[in-house]
Amino acid sequence: MAGVLALACAAEGAFAACNTPATQVTDAALTTLLSGNTVCAARGGDRWQEEHQAGGALWDYKLGDADPVDPRTQVGTWSVTEAGTASVVTYDYGTGSQSYEIWDDGGSYSFCQAGVVNVDNATVVSGINVGCP
Repeated sequence: MAGVLALACAAEGAFAACNTPATQVTDAALTTLLSGNTVCAARGGDRWQEEHQAGGALWDYKLGDADPVDPRTQVGTWSVTEAGTASVVTYDYGTGSQSYEIWDDGGSYSFCQAGVVNVDNATVVSGINVGCP
């Protein structure tokens, strides 16, 4: 799927959401934010909803379990490195991994690499197998 975070590497914006006044999500707070929850994001015409299963499995909700054409499926793995301001979430879709800092801008989130926004305005929905609004 073209919308997965690993394929979203072109810079979406400048430095605005990868520094203050946004707050970097670090250490255990990063694991708490993602584990057992769904990240909802969009860029251009692509939209995705990735479920961060406890234990590290990463699922794309797509159109849900009941959809015969585009059901939810595992797309890779995720993990968190808790290291203060060097804390990152790493995604592996089977073709190599990508690591991102996550910045909280008041309830929407930016996924950043080297201070550059790759995905912005992402939201987190509580739970898995719930889809995004």
